[in-house]
Amino acid sequence: MNIQNINSLPDYIDKFIKFNHDKLIEIYNEGINMHNEGLLYFQCNKDENKVDVFFLHREKIIEMITEETWEQLKIDAGDKKIFLIKESDRMFILKI
Repeated sequence: MNIQNINSLPDYIDKFIKFNHDKLIEIYNEGINMHNEGLLYFQCNKDENKVDVFFLHREKIIEMITEETWEQLKIDAGDKKIFLIKESDRMFILKI
């Protein structure tokens, strides 16, 4: 799987995030309040014009990436919120 820098985020995903920013932050914050740590996960399908969004807690994250990768990602993000975006065979990490 190829992880892209944020400057290569597809336009339709960028627009979705900007348009739904407040609701996405609300979902993220609710997940953090329940699980203490995690990220917002986006499953995108441009052909179907579909974006599924849900909060992933630590246990689900380390099923997808290694625990060491998750710990490093949290350190790199600092106080920022982490959005993990999957589109086709690509993944993007957005820190807000």
